[in-house]
Amino acid sequence: MDNKNTGKSSWAFAFTIASMWFGTHVGAGFATGNQVVGYFAKYGGIAVFFPIIAMGILALVMYAYMRYAKLNGFTNYKDTFKSVYPKTWMEIFFEIFYIIIILAAVAGCITGAAQIMAKIVGETNYGAAGYGAVTWTYNLIATATLILLSIFGLNLIRIVSTGLSVAIIITAVIVVVVGFAYGGVIDDVLAAHPEVALADYVHEPLNSAWRGIIIYAAFQCVSLPSMISGSAQLSMKGIKRACILGWIMNGFLLALSASMLAKWYPLLEGLALAGPEVYGVFALGGVPTAIPNLTILTLTGLKALYWAYNILLFCAFVSTSVTLVFSMIDRFTPVMFPKAIKSEKVRGVIVGAIVLTLCLLIAPLGLTKITSMLYGYDGYLAVVVIFIPALIWCLPKTKKLIAEKGKME
Repeated sequence: MDNKNTGKSSWAFAFTIASMWFGTHVGAGFATGNQVVGYFAKYGGIAVFFPIIAMGILALVMYAYMRYAKLNGFTNYKDTFKSVYPKTWMEIFFEIFYIIIILAAVAGCITGAAQIMAKIVGETNYGAAGYGAVTWTYNLIATATLILLSIFGLNLIRIVSTGLSVAIIITAVIVVVVGFAYGGVIDDVLAAHPEVALADYVHEPLNSAWRGIIIYAAFQCVSLPSMISGSAQLSMKGIKRACILGWIMNGFLLALSASMLAKWYPLLEGLALAGPEVYGVFALGGVPTAIPNLTILTLTGLKALYWAYNILLFCAFVSTSVTLVFSMIDRFTPVMFPKAIKSEKVRGVIVGAIVLTLCLLIAPLGLTKITSMLYGYDGYLAVVVIFIPALIWCLPKTKKLIAEKGKME
């Protein structure tokens, strides 16, 4: 079993692999706060505990599959799940989950990146008058940019994700601190606008725990393929460390964000319920709960941080898209007519273009519907095709494999 245990085990290198998970996680839903509100903050004070438990469960699931892949010498999710499932054809179940979540996630990133591009150049008509020419133009530019950034390979993605993770963690923590420190703005808004009433938290004890822990953890299995690929470079100890670091980075930052947004949720939802004739006076540029983090920064009046966070969001959109689209390129390039198209780079560009074109067509749904509906429904599928198989097949097979390797030694 020694040959399967070779690889890097340092905390520093494990951090670069964990950053791939974090880079995938901090996409449109997380970095905007939209996803955090929908799965955690709207439930109130208990929101802070859900992310830590959810990411702990996901870390354990990742550890199970990464360890199994390492022991068998697998470097991709396809071979891993073909071996885990009792029938090789059942691997298509993971493919279905993965394709759906990638299309949904990247569609949200296209919308977000396009909005940031429009803001940078001062374009005020993005999203106006429905899905018009201006919106299509910026979405197409964002799509073309992501195609170019998605074809360079896993090593570049890992390096970029590491740097972005550090920057995102620092900036996101600053936004959380600001959200807590400027909590008095909530009272100021209510005093100046008596027509705005604070909304109630959503009181659904069973549903909130199910959605905020199990379903959230389940659809975040979108990070599993890149972690399986990264496990090839890690030792068994390195795999454990990468999962621990990933749990800390994702779970605790997510918990901080959820706690802060839970404080602001009654006002954000209250403004949204009051309608555009009320929240429009704040120049929010849209529904307050659509991009809650930017809404909070707008209300606090911190313009420098507001624009800095716009840049952060763009980086998060790129980080998520590059990681996910590359995984699809890595998966489908070998079967994209290899005899007819000799150049692997050309085939990779074609796969990336196809994936991003499909995402471009989904983008009109909008960020909120994408994170609440598509992510949620795909989470139910993930419970069946990823979580349950980890318990009934992956863990027993791993135990058996370790026992057999031990006897051979």
